[in-house]
Amino acid sequence: MRKIRKKYDCVEYLSVDAPLDKVERLEDKQSKYIREYVANKEYRIVGTMRRNGFAMGDINRQWSEIAMLIRKKKLDGVVIANMAAVSNSLPEAYRKVGEIVAAGGIVVTVDEGRLCMNIKERV
Repeated sequence: MRKIRKKYDCVEYLSVDAPLDKVERLEDKQSKYIREYVANKEYRIVGTMRRNGFAMGDINRQWSEIAMLIRKKKLDGVVIANMAAVSNSLPEAYRKVGEIVAAGGIVVTVDEGRLCMNIKERV
């Protein structure tokens, strides 16, 4: 008997550092890269959020919106190409993954796989 895997509803987050005239084309290319990865996995893309060449402050705001949607049970997680696309330092990457995990979601990157923080809380 085959085991049925649960499909996680995720939003794809597209983020590239490039001149503004090339951003849309490169984000579309990144979307294709993400969707090819997700095709045979237990993740389903139900929406897209684009950086559109904005600064890191806007990325943080969008990331908080994703966490809010996860808390409201409208999403299960986020899929990105790699963590370098949304963070510029290791502590910031941990903070962003922690924000999504604390909301009850998952973070999946095409390059690094599923990121999780297996920290046991004291009761």
